[in-house]
Amino acid sequence: MKTKFLKSIVVSFSLIALASCSSDDDGEMDNVNPGQVTLEFDNGFAGNNLIIGNANTANANGEALTVSRLNYIVSNIVLIDEDGMEYTYPKESSYFIISEDSNDELADNTKVVLEDVPAGTYTAVKFGIGVDREKYNQGLSGAGEFWDAAGEYDMTWSWAAGYKYINFEGTYTSNTTTDEQFWVHLGRASDEVTNYTETTIEVPSGSAIIVNEVMAPEVHIITDANQLLTAAEAVSLEAYDNAIMGGEGAVKVATNVPLAFKIDHVHNNEAGNSSH
Repeated sequence: MKTKFLKSIVVSFSLIALASCSSDDDGEMDNVNPGQVTLEFDNGFAGNNLIIGNANTANANGEALTVSRLNYIVSNIVLIDEDGMEYTYPKESSYFIISEDSNDELADNTKVVLEDVPAGTYTAVKFGIGVDREKYNQGLSGAGEFWDAAGEYDMTWSWAAGYKYINFEGTYTSNTTTDEQFWVHLGRASDEVTNYTETTIEVPSGSAIIVNEVMAPEVHIITDANQLLTAAEAVSLEAYDNAIMGGEGAVKVATNVPLAFKIDHVHNNEAGNSSH
């Protein structure tokens, strides 16, 4: 298998829309001096960079994974400020495919760029993983180009079955197996438990996402692929015959998914500059 550093790939297909915002008391944040926020998803494995084609140290289940694909859908992004007010990014513009894959033909882009975000000091990010029921119920006409893009990244079943929100593949070894292929595909329109989930992640203590007309912060989010199988539920690939696409195994992985994300750090850059 060809070895390379995984590249986070973000594909977004959306209509141009005005920003909207909400809070727990239905108040609105004034969209004065808006700025740009970039979310960058840095995929890892047990505290290390995720490298495609390289074996990782055995996890708590005694299985050493070599990842060839980690794709997931991020949606419904919300920024939460220091007072608990929520800014909801326009829904029709808020569906993204994050893809880290051995397929060199896929586009290379690590960043989700949010435009016209109201000025403020934000301390948390909330987002969905998957495509929610409301969006799916709009049908193929409502899905537009996003459905086609999801298919290109192997993030769909048939339309009746809907989207996959996790596509996690590779090989693994253990004390009893050698180079077994594995497939973890989550998401079916008929299953509310494993079709869509959400997570809220806070910035590190002493940090904040500062947005205004002259600041363009970058938020670096770590996605730990190891946590998909170990966070709250121990999920052995061998125990599920190397393929998890529904049933008890999918429910356990779905429990782990929200726990796989954390904000590692924030760069509050001046507009036009970027850091890593």
